[in-house]
Amino acid sequence: MGMDFNKLCDEILKLDHQVRYAGVYNTKSGKVFEKMGKGRERMLNPEQTKNSLIHAYMRWKLRQQFAEAVGQPVYAMTKYTKINRITIPCGKDSLLNITTEKELEPHKIIDNVLNLIGKYSDDPNYEARASQLSF
Repeated sequence: MGMDFNKLCDEILKLDHQVRYAGVYNTKSGKVFEKMGKGRERMLNPEQTKNSLIHAYMRWKLRQQFAEAVGQPVYAMTKYTKINRITIPCGKDSLLNITTEKELEPHKIIDNVLNLIGKYSDDPNYEARASQLSF
């Protein structure tokens, strides 16, 4: 049985009231599992969200090209004028995307998110690092 992405997203939303969105893109099936924070409205429609996640996956693949020289990527953060976005590998073939209000400093939740991924991982040898991925 694979990772329960819906439960993972629910728990991520509970980490801080400023977490707007948690979504997982499964690179094998193309499915998106997502949850919105209570009272939050979407900034992107479902099609835009999926396209954004596909592009995030492509950027993740590019980061991995330099892993031998600089080490495996663990997460990536982008600060936009309206939100923060955090991208983290999640499970064997999936990428987690989290958005927060711009006021939340993403580093305040990243360790907790990595621990949650470990909690829901179906890999007993999971460590909070990207080398577990087989993209």
